[in-house]
Amino acid sequence: MSRYRSYGKLDDPFVTEGDTFFLRMNARLRPNQLKPGEVALSKNGRMNDDGTWQPRKGLNTLFGSITTGEDAIRLPYIILSASRSQVDGQGVVTVVLDDTPSLSFIVGNNITIDGLNFTGDDPNGTFALASVNFNTRTITYASSGANEVFTTVGSSQRWSTIDVSYSGLTESWISYNPIGRTSVASMGNAIPTTINYVVTAASRASNVVTLTLEDTPASEFAVSGTVHVDDIDASINGSHTITAINTSAKTVTFAHAGADTTFALNTNNVGNTSVASTTENFTLDDDAVNAVYGSAVYSDASSENDDFIFSATNNLCLIVRLKDAKLYKCRYEQGGETVDGPVGMSQGFDKMFIFRTRKTTLSASPKLNRFAITQATQSGQTISVTTALDHGRVVGDFVTLTRLGNWEYNPNDCYQVASVPASDQLTVTMTQSQSKTFNVSGAQVEYFEDFTRVASGTYTAPAYLTDTSTASVSGVVTMDVPSHGLAVGDRLTIHTSQSTIYDSFIGGEVVVTSVTDTDADNVNDQFTFNLGVKDDSNHSLTVSRPLAVGKGFIHQPAAPFGEFHQRRLWVPYQYTSATSPTDRGIRDELVASDIFDSDTMDQIGNQFRISSGKSDFIVGIKGFTQDSVVVFNRKSIHLMTGVSGSLADVKTTQVTDEVGASARKSIVQVANQIMFLSDQGIYGVSFLDEYNLRGTGTPISETIQPFIDRINQDFAYLSVGVYFNNRYWLAVPLDSEPGAGDTNKLNTILVYNFINQGFESIDSVNSTDFAIRDLLVAREGSQNALYLTTLEGGVHKLDALEGKDKVSQKAGQTPEEDPGIDVISQLTTRQYDADSMDRKNFSRAEFQIKSSESNPSNGDIRFIAEDPDSTSEPVNLTTLLGNELGTDEDASVRLRVRKRGFGIQADFQPSNGRPYVRATKVDARITDRSTTSVS
Repeated sequence: MSRYRSYGKLDDPFVTEGDTFFLRMNARLRPNQLKPGEVALSKNGRMNDDGTWQPRKGLNTLFGSITTGEDAIRLPYIILSASRSQVDGQGVVTVVLDDTPSLSFIVGNNITIDGLNFTGDDPNGTFALASVNFNTRTITYASSGANEVFTTVGSSQRWSTIDVSYSGLTESWISYNPIGRTSVASMGNAIPTTINYVVTAASRASNVVTLTLEDTPASEFAVSGTVHVDDIDASINGSHTITAINTSAKTVTFAHAGADTTFALNTNNVGNTSVASTTENFTLDDDAVNAVYGSAVYSDASSENDDFIFSATNNLCLIVRLKDAKLYKCRYEQGGETVDGPVGMSQGFDKMFIFRTRKTTLSASPKLNRFAITQATQSGQTISVTTALDHGRVVGDFVTLTRLGNWEYNPNDCYQVASVPASDQLTVTMTQSQSKTFNVSGAQVEYFEDFTRVASGTYTAPAYLTDTSTASVSGVVTMDVPSHGLAVGDRLTIHTSQSTIYDSFIGGEVVVTSVTDTDADNVNDQFTFNLGVKDDSNHSLTVSRPLAVGKGFIHQPAAPFGEFHQRRLWVPYQYTSATSPTDRGIRDELVASDIFDSDTMDQIGNQFRISSGKSDFIVGIKGFTQDSVVVFNRKSIHLMTGVSGSLADVKTTQVTDEVGASARKSIVQVANQIMFLSDQGIYGVSFLDEYNLRGTGTPISETIQPFIDRINQDFAYLSVGVYFNNRYWLAVPLDSEPGAGDTNKLNTILVYNFINQGFESIDSVNSTDFAIRDLLVAREGSQNALYLTTLEGGVHKLDALEGKDKVSQKAGQTPEEDPGIDVISQLTTRQYDADSMDRKNFSRAEFQIKSSESNPSNGDIRFIAEDPDSTSEPVNLTTLLGNELGTDEDASVRLRVRKRGFGIQADFQPSNGRPYVRATKVDARITDRSTTSVS
């Protein structure tokens, strides 16, 4: 609009252009093509309901980092196969590993290969990693030489199977293939080949100690060499000179004076394992936490205010109660199991599940056990606790002490039980020393049970269950059968009865409604179910669980994740349910559990092949409506209908084969729409009605395509999304520029605002070490909030603080000790060109800014002109106003621009507080006009 009422014939009128509201970001189009309310960049910002833009709030730490920063033990990967071929005239070696490579395999970094047998050019050594494929477990690197299939040595090979002529080799066979050598690959410039050997027996006789090892000693063990002993007996722990080695018996001996004896050993379930190695100080740290591999929310149905975040680390599960940040821990099979890669975690059937892909799933009943404390004292570092009832804990279990009072150093923390003097007593060890008798009013011992493996191996069908004195009262049938092994929700089939009241129900199914231990021996011996029969008693009735439709029941197979829908657990059927699961070699099959029974699956009746064996695999599953399941493959999307009852009539329909999901955790339902990340960007599919699903032809992320192009596709599968506060939040691994490949972790959150129908911000923490694991919505007290967990074990609340990001990245650092990291926010407006292609003279600008209710504000304003390109020096609000903009104060900030060009953008970067930007405008005059008309 014009600045004055009238202008002369030769005057250049001022034209004002600006924005009085901010809705969304558009980084794809040229800045001058954007509509009013659209901005070119919003970094760490929020576009509020009133149209203002404001820097986001900071992250708050509920629980800080707990990782050691190093692996508990770094082992090389066994090579299953390796070959060299020519790609674009260059030799490339392709290696297949025995396990999915960890996130430490970064393209461009060095890898070391050892133990590959070859006849031509040597493929062993240190090379730059060229590519990594986490799905096929393959890595590649450049290695000049002729095409060759190399022979591997290791657990999958035996010496008798190797058929290679070594007549041309200049060294002895043993120098190329020492005893115990394995074909391996590792990140870095060396192979960590020297590891601890578990000692299975140790004895001393005639002043000679003999160690029996679990594995054949490798060539590093040599007579006159050194063996280091740890965690056997104080008298022999340490370094010794080897006097003899027997590879057949797996024994190593050394001289040591003393009486003849057999030494007691520590097992690998205790935490300090008896070991021997050829490298000193190479200890197996069972307690070290090196990463968090998955997280999930557990909601306690018995409490309105208790939500917990479960985080699976390599060797234990960390649990944080959100309302008070109280920490709990539990183990996997009492320390006998581990987690070694990204996992899926879900709550269902009153359990928490950890799906471990190639390993048997772990589960636990996430009920918090509480026992009142009647007495608690501390002497030195030892805290002695007495409980009102038997606590049920043993040495090595974890407990959390709560509400102890009268202390100098706070004893309310999570500990591992050190001793159990009696069934109602236990001791733990605290870091600080004090002598105290604690106030125990309201104090409790609290803990979660350890995770255990779900049932695996051969499925054994239960025996028929018969009660000779079955009773029915008011439609409830009660049967007494010792050790029946049933659970609430199990389905039973009625077989035979002495009473005619059951005749019409023979062959029918019922559902167990309760199980009871009537004689208090901790074994359920009674169960009930509902059936429409008259009251009856003292008649025999036989029931059983229903038989499978196909080959028979199987236990829950090992799987990377699971989805609970319509009272069933749905999992990819990629691995078997054997005690040691094996790969089925199929990636597009699903299998569903029995109703309310995650342990029982019909491998034919409840098994579904989604894409008919095409070159595609299942990425994720999402239950949708009462009767549908949407299956997201890597290259396609499929809809399964008819899943609400019997699965005999399930129908599978392909929705599209033009797009699929690249990250399972990015799949999020929002009303009748499902959002997900694909290779081309973020898409949505919508249900037009209960049975008709339609996909969008254009990605929702089209407006931020430059950022989508920066997603590192090698690690895109880690991406995780969630819906909260009318927004879709998606954490992605964002490179510094497209194709740079310089990140391998989730470092950026893309925020889509459903109310504004666009992306409102690109969020990040100003630290290269910050790595997101999961985004979670959970209750803190009575209100939902958005949280994130990190690879380092931190639990953080998003948009929680008026100040800096408190992320406590250092292990052991408390939130109070965290100095915080500045939130670097930025708003860059669309380009103002006065709707003209002529060159303009931009003279003045105005910003309407208001400080938040909590802090004063400051920041820098600059202007970016195009054609000719130039950027003005930043001007600080303090310079313009004489001081910072006070708390809850607003101002109309006017400043000179003095730039010439086709168009101009305003850029604002706050440096203090969280100021609201209400409006911007720029005054321009069109220049270089011709004063002579041409006829």
